[in-house]
Amino acid sequence: IPTSFYHDRDYLMYLTTDQGLVDFCDHLNSSPVLAIDTEFVRERTYYHKLGLIQVSDGIHCAAIDPIHISNLEPFLNLVRNQNTVKVFHAARQDLEILHRLCDGVIQPVFDTQIAASVVGWGSQISFAKIVNKVLGKKIDKSETYTDWCRRPLSERQIEYALDDVRLLFPVYENLKKVLKRLNREEWLQGEFIPLEDPDNFKAPNLEKLYMRIKNIRTLAPKNFAIICELAQWREKEAQVRDCLAKNIVRDESLLELARKAPIDSEGLSRIRGLHKNEITRSKKNILAAIQRGLNLPLDQIPKLPEFEIYKAPPGIEEMLSALVQIRAEKLKIEPSVLADRKKINDFVKCFDQKLSLENHPLFCGWRKQAIGNQLYLALTGEMALAIGKNGKLVNFSVDSNLNKSTREDSPLK
Repeated sequence: IPTSFYHDRDYLMYLTTDQGLVDFCDHLNSSPVLAIDTEFVRERTYYHKLGLIQVSDGIHCAAIDPIHISNLEPFLNLVRNQNTVKVFHAARQDLEILHRLCDGVIQPVFDTQIAASVVGWGSQISFAKIVNKVLGKKIDKSETYTDWCRRPLSERQIEYALDDVRLLFPVYENLKKVLKRLNREEWLQGEFIPLEDPDNFKAPNLEKLYMRIKNIRTLAPKNFAIICELAQWREKEAQVRDCLAKNIVRDESLLELARKAPIDSEGLSRIRGLHKNEITRSKKNILAAIQRGLNLPLDQIPKLPEFEIYKAPPGIEEMLSALVQIRAEKLKIEPSVLADRKKINDFVKCFDQKLSLENHPLFCGWRKQAIGNQLYLALTGEMALAIGKNGKLVNFSVDSNLNKSTREDSPLK
């Protein structure tokens, strides 16, 4: 494979040497915007197996080969640069990889999938669909299941991967124009915060891993202590082996281990789904985890959070969902982007239990003006729904003095 080749009017490169990466990144140091994507494999491993990194400044595109290049720091320094906007589509997995490599804050970030949702293009629009919508092009998806860690890569595979950033750049530029035209640029303030928070990409809290396992509430306290210990052992082992936790011991078998609490190899062999090879390899650690659970004092056993499902009075959530539908149609975006059912339920709960709405997601940022205020007015009786003359649902303000004091004390002020 040549280290560089031409495609259309863009200069595309396949970088396989440390010096080649240094030279390319030197050209991008002052770039205000970079489109970034990654290709990886993660079917059987704990961590992503990074196969390729693609980056474009809108003119030059490069596929960086992390398998051949030993030092990725020149590229990672570009990612760390807080004067450069990093553009992704559906960024979470790419950022999970980059956070692990950068070990620090990555900002500012722009996710075209999230931006597309606030301009009304759909809440989970795929890259292929957004490219077709913006550029009228159909992306070749023939390399979707490529093993990106296998070498050599063909020129076709490299061009396919580079399209993900070569085409992402004009998508980003088009979205910026649409956001400005709709006066929704401020809507994105706060939408990318979860993607810029390193805490959202840290390894899971080992002490809370038991929360992922079904039916743990059926366990007695001592057995619950055991599964907490077993879950921590399994996760650490998965990290060391770089494999999926379920490939060591499945949840069902882990739960059975906690219930039966075997004290020797013979007891382990009676646990369904616990393979002989795993017993041979890990019996000492499994039995030690069980013993730690048994020895844990009752007052030190983790407490399960209260399992509470708030049920609003009949018809309340349905009415508010209808209001969300009306507002979504007016704003030409999907209702779930405005307020999904879970957020509506939580909003009603906070209102009903007289909890503060100040930091509620539907009462912050653009959503407060778009839907939060209307939901509040509906709950206070100051806004009503009706069927209009055209047969469609409409909402209107209720002119009444009954709620005057509520309006004066309202957080809407």
